[in-house]
Amino acid sequence: MEQLNNDICYQALKTRDRRFDGRFYTAVLTTGIFCRPICPAVTPKRANVEFYPSAEAAIAHGFRPCLRCRPEAAPGSPASAGVHATVARAVRLIDQGVLETGSIADLADRLGVGDRHLRRIFKEHTGVTPQEHAKARRLLRARQLIVDSNLTMIEIADIAGFGSLRRFNDAMKQAYGQAPTAFRRGIKLKSSQARSDYRGDDDPFAPRNDDLILRLRARQPFDAEYLLAFFRARAIPGLEAVRDRIYARGFAMGDQVGLMICHFSPDQSGVDVILRGPAREAVLEIGARVRRLFDLDADVPSITAQFAEDMLLAPLIEKRPGLRVPGCWGRFELAMRAVLGQQVSVAAARTLAGRLVARFGAELPGDLVAGTGVKHLFPDAPQLVGQELISIGLTTRRAQTLADVIELFADRASDQKSGEALVSDLTGIKGIGPWTLNYFGLRGLGDPDAFPAADLGILKASAMGGGPDKAKALDALSESWRPWRAYAAQYLWSALEGEGR
Repeated sequence: MEQLNNDICYQALKTRDRRFDGRFYTAVLTTGIFCRPICPAVTPKRANVEFYPSAEAAIAHGFRPCLRCRPEAAPGSPASAGVHATVARAVRLIDQGVLETGSIADLADRLGVGDRHLRRIFKEHTGVTPQEHAKARRLLRARQLIVDSNLTMIEIADIAGFGSLRRFNDAMKQAYGQAPTAFRRGIKLKSSQARSDYRGDDDPFAPRNDDLILRLRARQPFDAEYLLAFFRARAIPGLEAVRDRIYARGFAMGDQVGLMICHFSPDQSGVDVILRGPAREAVLEIGARVRRLFDLDADVPSITAQFAEDMLLAPLIEKRPGLRVPGCWGRFELAMRAVLGQQVSVAAARTLAGRLVARFGAELPGDLVAGTGVKHLFPDAPQLVGQELISIGLTTRRAQTLADVIELFADRASDQKSGEALVSDLTGIKGIGPWTLNYFGLRGLGDPDAFPAADLGILKASAMGGGPDKAKALDALSESWRPWRAYAAQYLWSALEGEGR
C-alpha cells in the first residue's frame, strides 16, 4: 500500500476502508474527538480534520477518544509499532510499563542508544515523545480493560499503572468526559454471564466465575483456521492443547503460574483470552504476548500487495488472504523447539519436545488445569543447565547443541539482548545453521523478513507452483519479496495443505 498522506487518509475515511484501520486516526477540530477510519459517524468536512499516525499522538495533541469506534480497540498501528527496530522495542517496553519505574535514560540504556537519539526517532516514527506515549497508552489500555475484560475498577487502576482509584477516576473523566463505570453499562463481561458464549459448565475450557476474560481484536482479514491448524500440528503434549477454535497452554510470570485458554471467535474477528490462576495479574503483558503469538496486528493487505503480481505467491494469497506468521510464547522456548525440529518431521519434533517437558517441566496444580490435557510448564533455561538430555532420544551432537543454547539463555543478560545480538550468539553455536537461525528469526523474534530458503517444505511448495526447487535460486527470487519474506514463507507452507506436511 502506498505511503499515507492527508489526501489518501481522507479518501479512506470517506469510504470507511477497513484496510486502513489502525494505520491512522482522524481528529475532528470542531468536536475535539478523534476516530478510527471505520467510525460510522458522519464524515466531517476536509477542512475540519487532522490526521495522526497513532492514538497516542492524537491524545497528546489534546483530542478525546471516540466512544463509538473505540480507538483503543484498533489493531496495532504500524506507526505505533515503529518501522525502526529500536522504536518497535521501545514501544513494547513502554507498553510493559518500564517508564512506570524507570526513566527515559534507563530505557535508552536498555536499548543501547542515547536518550536524545531515542527521543528523536521515537517522535519521528510515532508522532509523540516516549513520555507522551506512556501517558496516553495508560489511558487507552485502561479503557480497553474496562470494556474488554471482567476486571474490577480497582484492579484496572492498579494494572494500568494509575497508583490509586482516585487518580484513575480523575484521569478517565478528564480524557473521556465520563466516569469509568459509565463504560460498563450494558456490557456483558462477568465470567458468570459470559458462560453462555461457550459450551457449558462441564467444559474445562469454559470460563469459571473467578477467571479473567480479555477480548483481543484482530486486524482483518484474519485466517484463524489456518493459524490453529499450524499450532495443532506442533502442539507439545502436556504443555499445549488445541481443540476446535481453542488454543490453551500453561505459563509462568515470575514466581506465579497460570493457564491461558484462547477462544477464537467464530467470525474470526479476534480472540477471547481466559486467564486462570495467580499469574493472570500480568494481564497486560499476557495480552501483548498473545497479540504477537497470533500476529493479530499484521496489516496483511498492505504486506501482500507486494506479492500481487508474483506468479508463485498470488494464487496462494487468493486462496487464503488473511494468513499470519505464528509467533511464540518465549524466545528460549522457540530456540529449543527450533533445534529439536532440525532434520526431523514435525511429529518427531513434537515427540522430543513432549519428552523434554514431561521430564523437566514443572507440574501445574491439578485444580488449575483439570480436564484440559495441559500438565506442565516449559522448563526455563536455568532449570536445564547441566541436565542430561540424551535420554529424551537425542544424538550426542544434538544434545550438545541444546546444552549450548541453554547456557546462552541461562545468562540473565540474554533477556536484555536485541534480536540481532541473540542471532549473532546463536550463529556461533555448533549445530545451528541458516535454517535454524531463520526459523528462530521468523517465529522467535517476529522478523518479517526472515526466510528459511533451505526448508524442504518451502522448496517443495515452490516447485509445485513452478518456482525454483533449489535453496540458492529460491533465496535469489525472494529478494523481490523483501521486507515481508516471512509472510511469503508462510504462504508457501500453506500450499502443502493435504500433502501430509
